[in-house]
Amino acid sequence: MKFLKNIFAFLIPLTSMLITFSIYLLINNVVDNYKQKISNDYSIVIVTNTPLIKENINTLAGIDVEKIQTLKKNRIINNIKSNLSDTSVELLKRKLPNFYQIFLEEFPTTTQLDEIKNTLLQNKNIRKVEVFSKNHNQTYLLLVLLNSITFILFFIITIFAIIIIAKQVKLWFHEHSTKIAILRLHGASILYSASSVLNYAILSSLFSFIIVGAFLYYVSSNMMVIFPYELKDIINVEIDLYSELSKLFLLSFGISLFTIIGVLLKYKINND
Repeated sequence: MKFLKNIFAFLIPLTSMLITFSIYLLINNVVDNYKQKISNDYSIVIVTNTPLIKENINTLAGIDVEKIQTLKKNRIINNIKSNLSDTSVELLKRKLPNFYQIFLEEFPTTTQLDEIKNTLLQNKNIRKVEVFSKNHNQTYLLLVLLNSITFILFFIITIFAIIIIAKQVKLWFHEHSTKIAILRLHGASILYSASSVLNYAILSSLFSFIIVGAFLYYVSSNMMVIFPYELKDIINVEIDLYSELSKLFLLSFGISLFTIIGVLLKYKINND
């Protein structure tokens, strides 16, 4: 019974932290996937005096240009020619500037968008640049907010997990102070003296990893468990489970060992 109690003292905070981290990983993957989807639809419109040499624009603000598409003048004229005379239409064809859509391989940040606009306007041939900043900024800031909230939640729970684990280790030292003192008198190292609490931590880390790894595997295959059904088209994303499970494994054991070694060093300094 005492063994299970000691295991659960480490298991509960670790599992809470790892579940929050796994949700953060899932949301991060969904956001990245959504960025890729909207980057395929998002474009920058430019107006030039003369035809644009497309080959001269390969990157903008460090983002590769996927393609530059010419907007046909006839399409623009057809939308308004019903209100114009034939003479006006002919004049418009001669005077109408050139329109282009620039598609990027990645969805730009707000800062990158400003840089792109400034870079394009430095070209004297370009009369106007329309980046649709209002719609872009609303979408981008929403994505940033979603990521930030999840990460802050994970960070707060991680701090609490470290505090709880540290207190549990200190409590274990207090309960076994006589045993540790005897072992230390016989020349045992602090690591050997604390081997029991290290075993608890390692077992708890392993159990936490297995529990949360199973949770991540299940949720990644059934995203509707944590997301509304209406978002099924947005969250239809394949996750690299091997990579994400590796992160969970390293975090689970890393936090436990880091916290325990920190407490051990403090104990050694105070008692040597």
